Amino acid sequence: MSGAFAPVLAQLRGGASPGAAARAVGVHADFALAVAQEATRLGLIAAADTGCGTCVPQASLACAACPLASERGR
Repeated sequence: MSGAFAPVLAQLRGGASPGAAARAVGVHADFALAVAQEATRLGLIAAADTGCGTCVPQASLACAACPLASERGR
């Protein structure tokens, strides 16, 4: 991976939205969205809406570390 794909992917893997990744890397939001879609298609990242949906952060250390669990609470 070269160019801007890898930095956007790194932001997405860190939990950033495509818009936030675009701002952080300095690329157009449409490009970051395309990276997110392609990375999801390739299995490099999972879409936020594909999470298990059963997280109870207080009940499990694994769930406490889940970035999706913290997003649901906002």
